[in-house]
Amino acid sequence: VDFQERFQSAGKVEWAINWTPARDGFIQSYCNTVPTPEGGTHENGFWSAILKGIRAYGELINNRRAKDIIREDLIAGGCALVSCFIREPEFVGQTKDRLATVEAQRLVENSVRDHFDNWLAADNKSAGAILDFLILRAEERLRRRQEKETQRKTATKKLRLPGKLVDCSATNRDGTELFIVEGDSAGGSAKMARDRKTQALLPLRGKILNVLGAASSKLGSNQEISDLTQALGVGLGTRFNLDDLRYDKVIIMTDADVDGAHIASLLMTFFFTQMRPLIDYGHLYLACPPLFRLTQGSERVYCLDETERDTWLKNGLGGRGKIDVSRFKGLGEMDAKDLKETTMDPSSRK
Repeated sequence: VDFQERFQSAGKVEWAINWTPARDGFIQSYCNTVPTPEGGTHENGFWSAILKGIRAYGELINNRRAKDIIREDLIAGGCALVSCFIREPEFVGQTKDRLATVEAQRLVENSVRDHFDNWLAADNKSAGAILDFLILRAEERLRRRQEKETQRKTATKKLRLPGKLVDCSATNRDGTELFIVEGDSAGGSAKMARDRKTQALLPLRGKILNVLGAASSKLGSNQEISDLTQALGVGLGTRFNLDDLRYDKVIIMTDADVDGAHIASLLMTFFFTQMRPLIDYGHLYLACPPLFRLTQGSERVYCLDETERDTWLKNGLGGRGKIDVSRFKGLGEMDAKDLKETTMDPSSRK
């Protein structure tokens, strides 16, 4: 176990960490003696310092496998305590469960990194044992990921996927996206605009069931919900398993009008109540297709709403001649080129 404290002009940091294969890892953090069970900037700074330190030590002794270690490996078997004392801390919400002070991350990271680097250099035997332990964790994680990729490839062949699902060809979940679109017309444009390797499409017919207050029997018998659940490869409610998710990102892509907004809100309500981990772990997204396209000579811009359109009309596009304004009535009426550039291509979409 390593325990250090350090005074700086910005505050004080106390910390301790140990790794043990006998139990799962955990961290307890505090700010000005107030427990922060949801973590925050001080925890981010702590893990960043430990990760940079252990990677640097691996590089120092020419162990190339150290670069494979990530934060997840540190946490898996690490038992840690970090406590910082700073002036005027900022917390998220009224319960003060999460520290939000940006300066705390730099304070903790600098303090912990200095002491951790010195300790690693001074105790090569313990440092080597920790490095070997973390490398084993990293190799185990990579092996599990490879197994999941293989299982996903096999499961994809066996799954009873919805017939209207236009799947991607990638066998690895990383970097894949599922676009949920309105109807077959929107799906037609999106199908031509997508990247076949990483982007899949699921057209929905009509508005999805409002799950708030709906009986579980209705959820089970609703075709759209059934198709969506099968496409994602996960269960509903308490049966939901994030490890079975078939896509890295789930993107709601509806028309930029009132009906589209209503469908999007129903879908978000469904995910919030039945598949909450999708939101908590950053897998759910909302696409924002433009409502207008403005062209002036060779210049072209896309506008999300009337306000943005009016601003461009007032200031001009920088081209020659009259500004031509086109309004997109729906995704189905957008050219595949426009849809790809504005909404689907990760390199150009906003």
